[in-house]
Amino acid sequence: EHQPTGKQVGIDLGLRAFFTDSEGNTVAPPQYLRKAERRLKRLHRRLSKTQKRSAKRKKARQALSKAYLKVQRQREDFARKQANALVSSHDPLCL
Repeated sequence: EHQPTGKQVGIDLGLRAFFTDSEGNTVAPPQYLRKAERRLKRLHRRLSKTQKRSAKRKKARQALSKAYLKVQRQREDFARKQANALVSSHDPLCL
């Protein structure tokens, strides 16, 4: 349940920072993909070396898909947590 705080904030979504609020606080964008690039690169190589229509190719595709899904879920989780923190700590939000 949301308790009124009386605080107001405006946020600006950007490219260099995930967002900047009217108080001057900035939140850096998550770098999950950058950290996972090494693993994704290895999985892409493994996929490209397999023979088409083989069982190993199917397993390699599934592993690659799972790695991308993990990055997607990490990004979504970060965005939801940041949004929840803003909504719970301020009453009106202006974009």
